Amino acid sequence: MKYHTLLLSLMCAVPSVQTVTASDISADGDSALYRFVNTGNPLIKHKHTADPATLVIGDTLWLYTGTDEPGNKPGYHMPNWCVFSTTDMQHWTEYPMPLAVKDFKWDSSHASYAAQCIERDGRYYYFISTNGSGIGVAVSDTPQGPFKDAIGKPLITMADCEGANHSWVSIDPTVFIDDDGQAYLFWGNQLCYYAKLKENMLELDGDIKRVHVPDFTEAPWIHKRGGKYYLIYAAQWPEKIAYAMSDDINGPWEYQGVISEVAGNSNTTHPAIVEFKGKNYFFSHIGGLGGGSGSRSVIAEPLEYNDDGTIRPIHASAAGISTLYSALDNKHNPILPGFHADPEIIYSNKTGKYYIYSTTDGTPGWGGHYFRVYSSHNLADWTDEGIMLDVKGQQVPWAVGNAWAPAIIERKEDDGYKYYFYFSGHNPLNNRKAIGVAVADDPAGPFYALDTPIVDKSPVGGGQQIDVDVFHDPVTGKYYLYWGNGYMAGAELNDDLTSIKEETVTVMTPEGGTLDTYAFREAPYVFFRNGVYYFMWSVDDTGSPNYHVAYGTSDAPLGKIKVADQCNVLVQNPEKKIYGPAHNSVINIPGTDEWRIVYHRIHPDYIDRDKMPGIHRQVCIDRLEFNADGTIKPVVPTK
Repeated sequence: MKYHTLLLSLMCAVPSVQTVTASDISADGDSALYRFVNTGNPLIKHKHTADPATLVIGDTLWLYTGTDEPGNKPGYHMPNWCVFSTTDMQHWTEYPMPLAVKDFKWDSSHASYAAQCIERDGRYYYFISTNGSGIGVAVSDTPQGPFKDAIGKPLITMADCEGANHSWVSIDPTVFIDDDGQAYLFWGNQLCYYAKLKENMLELDGDIKRVHVPDFTEAPWIHKRGGKYYLIYAAQWPEKIAYAMSDDINGPWEYQGVISEVAGNSNTTHPAIVEFKGKNYFFSHIGGLGGGSGSRSVIAEPLEYNDDGTIRPIHASAAGISTLYSALDNKHNPILPGFHADPEIIYSNKTGKYYIYSTTDGTPGWGGHYFRVYSSHNLADWTDEGIMLDVKGQQVPWAVGNAWAPAIIERKEDDGYKYYFYFSGHNPLNNRKAIGVAVADDPAGPFYALDTPIVDKSPVGGGQQIDVDVFHDPVTGKYYLYWGNGYMAGAELNDDLTSIKEETVTVMTPEGGTLDTYAFREAPYVFFRNGVYYFMWSVDDTGSPNYHVAYGTSDAPLGKIKVADQCNVLVQNPEKKIYGPAHNSVINIPGTDEWRIVYHRIHPDYIDRDKMPGIHRQVCIDRLEFNADGTIKPVVPTK
């Protein structure tokens, strides 16, 4: 299924519960809830937080952190712990303070160091640490607390840690319950220890043992995936995140290397890894919000595994896992490096990432002969996945160049996904442009093209067979192809998605219009919303500052298009040096009614005719909004 889907949302409506400002939450907490939206890293911006730990209960992810006092004071001034929850990783709730170090009468350090909460038999056990007094356990009947000291004394102190000669060795507890129900506790600073826990979660069960892994500093985190145990930890100084793997929780552990480099503006870092609703996430902290090593901030990033179970490197980003970051900062465009045009964007259910495919620009005569693909988890940070199809080489037998204006669709087939990539190329047999199709099992390829074009003649006797779009009709389940320069045509695809039903070819060119309004030039694009089929197209020449997007609607995929009264959706803004914004695709944020438009515009330094503006284009993205009656609001292009 094609997802015209995008993660660049606005501040979505928050459920109606009391909302307060950050200043309403005191250092000791109060009875109010504080709701906020994830707008990028740091994840939590209204206070300094550190040492994240996660817990999934049903459809909710719980995040537990420590609190750093502001001001980047020497040392660690951490009076209490915090608890947050989310059901979608975007909308978060902070609860009243669940626990403070002063609640442990045996503590003399007055420092709420790293902690982790875990559920067992309907109760919640909060394993906490202090600066030298030891590791304690608090308990609650709810994940948000409040928690109470469960045993009235430390569970572990330095005296329990053989070979240690510093009081803060008993910090950073992480707790894990294995598939057989056995619970384990890991902890340590400079030296790493672990022990079994009794079923009551309040007592050790047997001897304390050492874990030997390279460069261990502190902050262990244990999880299990695919039968493998993962020990993630802070390594070296300043700290990086490294990890080891084992087939047995008792070891031996095989070191795998560093996956996250030194945290920005902080000597320390602290990992947590969690799977939530089918996706994997990595939490840590940095010295954000103008802080430093003493005033840290929790961040969150997507996490990926390789096929062999090893973890891919994690790069800290400004966007993190936010769906709101990129389109709201007014500084994100263009989103791809260099010159690109005619962008097509999809969301892949297979990978959980977004992909942009575009015409490679910057070559005289639009002579680019290959397509690159870029991927992103957040639509702010894009990774070049490389060349996915070369129209001039051996991959496309019928074409000799001019790789233009692609489209792609994902379809679930059997136990996996297939990707059908449609594109224009130059066919030397008739010296004309034609439309081809290539197929892959992965959105980044490799793609394998058919030996012949899927469309190679004009239904009107003129114009070019370029600027293809593919559309899945959610009403009928059918697939459609659209194309045309100088005319607009559409046709139903056969079930193989590699050929069209010739008898369904329909000329759909919107009638009338001028270069200032909606006179059709090229680049049809179709999407569906609330029972309406929306048709968009580009007006004027791609090298003109006036190149812009118009639209109309229809009640069927191949129906007559009714041009909208206010038809110009996206136009130039010379005051902002935005010229020729058109040839677009559209994407809907999954599970929401948030939409974005992806398009190209002319690089402002090449707007003069002698600088060939038509081949110096850049890919951009902006908000697409609708009025109550379903009409499209004019897009406000941003820089």
